[in-house]
Amino acid sequence: MDDELAQVFGYESTEHYRRETEERERVFNKSRDFYNKPPEEWPAIKFNWDYRLESQRFCFDGLTQSDFEKMYPDGLVLGHMPLKEFDKYLCHYSRRDGDELWELGCQSKLAKMIVYLSEGNPITPPVIKPIENNEVIFQGGHHRYAVAKAIENEEVLFYAYREHIPKLNQFMNILWA
Repeated sequence: MDDELAQVFGYESTEHYRRETEERERVFNKSRDFYNKPPEEWPAIKFNWDYRLESQRFCFDGLTQSDFEKMYPDGLVLGHMPLKEFDKYLCHYSRRDGDELWELGCQSKLAKMIVYLSEGNPITPPVIKPIENNEVIFQGGHHRYAVAKAIENEEVLFYAYREHIPKLNQFMNILWA
């Protein structure tokens, strides 16, 4: 059965599939300790940002490297700004305020993100897109943002599509890398 699943999900080998499955199960089991806990009760978290072009596909759930390269042949553009300023432009569908940390989104994904980040694993920045009313939404990275905001990171890093940079520059003071 593992051989068939490894092939269906595109793993290079059955062994690689088994290792990944075991790791996901380990993180899931460890993450259950953090459900509904305030950030003060989390382990120490320091973002280990992964800016490599070959990692940008991980900004999106389930996107293969070849699909990413077809859709974004030049990759995404990295930007950053103070989190408090960024929050002013974040659409209410993407933003989490005050006690909404565990109320919005998927609790299991948030808890797994806490474990993943606390272990120092690399993570790609979230992806933003401008919408009407001079606001932005996340197209990937809601839980990364939620953790960054909860632990009071001063700055937020994010990716944007090259074609959206002119529009974003009209209303946001983004520093582009």
